[in-house]
Amino acid sequence: MTGIKVIQITSYPTPSLPLEYQWPSIAPDGYRLVFMSQRTADRVAPWDLFLCDTDGLNLFQLTKRDESKFPAHFNKLNAPLPILSLDGRTLYVIWNGYPVLYAVDLENGSIEDVCSIESVCPQGTIFQHIRISAAGDRLYVVFRSPSIGTVRVDLETGESTKLELDGFLWACMAKERRIIVLKNTATEGDALPDYISFARASGERTLWSLDEDGADPRFHSPDRFSHASMLGGSDCIQGCGLSPDRSIWFAQEGEPPRKLCNGPYFWHSGPSWDGEWIVAGTNWPDEGLKLIHAPTGHFRTLCHAGATQEHVRAGHPHPGLSHDGRIAVFASDRTGVAQVYVAFITDEFRESVIAGVLDMPNDKRLVN
Repeated sequence: MTGIKVIQITSYPTPSLPLEYQWPSIAPDGYRLVFMSQRTADRVAPWDLFLCDTDGLNLFQLTKRDESKFPAHFNKLNAPLPILSLDGRTLYVIWNGYPVLYAVDLENGSIEDVCSIESVCPQGTIFQHIRISAAGDRLYVVFRSPSIGTVRVDLETGESTKLELDGFLWACMAKERRIIVLKNTATEGDALPDYISFARASGERTLWSLDEDGADPRFHSPDRFSHASMLGGSDCIQGCGLSPDRSIWFAQEGEPPRKLCNGPYFWHSGPSWDGEWIVAGTNWPDEGLKLIHAPTGHFRTLCHAGATQEHVRAGHPHPGLSHDGRIAVFASDRTGVAQVYVAFITDEFRESVIAGVLDMPNDKRLVN
């Protein structure tokens, strides 16, 4: 018995997903949740963005993609890439097939064009993710195909600049105005291939920090992660070890990577902004979502998502945390269609994790 309350936020006949686990889906106020949902029960249907309270009330549709602007051959690549601003008041988003960056005001729902980046992207660009700078005044739009590339957008002027990076822009530091780039010795000095070829290249993978112009490289750490992110608002990296390693690791620039804890095979992990808490999914076998206390490395089972784990996104929980670590958000297709869930983490449960309390065996319920 953990006392954790879990709410199913969405119940559409179409898939719904929270934002990427490396960045909060929940605004810093802890009350507003952003998610995306597919418009119809068609695998090539467009995705729209929604806002609601973390208790599921006050649902509001933020966007509705204009189909007339999108080439027909992009129908299968139409998911948005959204990211919240540092203050949680604005949602920035770009859709594959239409390289225009939008700003959505969460207070009134208004939508503005920030800029078009079509002139600095190769034809047929497929986007990978968006990252936000430490000061919140720049966005980095990263594309994965037909080659790897990065476009930096100045949010004050709308100016877009293509950066020449000998690697894949992976994250932005939260304290220093620097970016983190993943490099592979197998591709050094060559034109970067598409992301799949880059990721599968057999060279040594390392992480480097650079300034926001892509200069002044500094070695950060070896890449020993299967999936990882910055540790909230810090310049430390947290993440799950490469299989078969069953650990959560920390990597700080200039220091050897440090193992935080051993356990089941942690798969995807999302931190709180203060860096005190991490929530991680597990697999092989799925032992539920674990809440991890970063200062001690202690963890307990928060709840069981019941997800199939079978699809790239729709079947993976990809859990994330609110800024204060008191609400976890995750996806599950336990009903047959991916939906969004939140788990409310009580002070009592957090205290039990810090104290090193162990789980009750064989507790597989979604709501405990």
